[in-house]
Amino acid sequence: MFLKFEQFIVEKNLPKKKWVELDKPTEFSDNLIDIVKKAYVKTPKGSFINKKSDVDQSDWISIDFDENPDIDATIFYRLPRKNENWKGKKIQGIGHDGTREAIDILLNRLKTLLTQSGFWVEASDALQKVLYRMNVPYIDNELEALKIFPNSNLKFIGDKGKYKRELGNNEIVQETIFGKPIIK
Repeated sequence: MFLKFEQFIVEKNLPKKKWVELDKPTEFSDNLIDIVKKAYVKTPKGSFINKKSDVDQSDWISIDFDENPDIDATIFYRLPRKNENWKGKKIQGIGHDGTREAIDILLNRLKTLLTQSGFWVEASDALQKVLYRMNVPYIDNELEALKIFPNSNLKFIGDKGKYKRELGNNEIVQETIFGKPIIK
């Protein structure tokens, strides 16, 4: 599905115009942190990828499509933890260099991933609106969403699968599940 990063790395340069799975994302920490922060600059909470150890917590796919050797767009995700009731890859976030071209390439790749079985994301704010406009599939069944997040007091709050749920720290989030998660 993705090209293996180690097949292409030459002095930390990525192949041009190909999405690449980063085997060692921490080698690109500064670049990844920068483009994730750019993508989340207008969101209420901003980015949660702020230091090298944050980068190491996820798997990353990235692309370099211009003459500059830096990564232009990225998507990061994780696999389920032992106590979670789903299989697949939960997309945790995105990053881009701020250009329209990078945003478009990123959104096209994100839509492609979210139409594949097992890929999913919780989205709010601007990304939620964009994914609705792009007709990305979403979970519109409260019982199915509760299977993904049992014990979270999840409650649908309107149309298009929008819900509120509690996080482990008693924080409340308002989001929508997009994609095709697989319930165990």
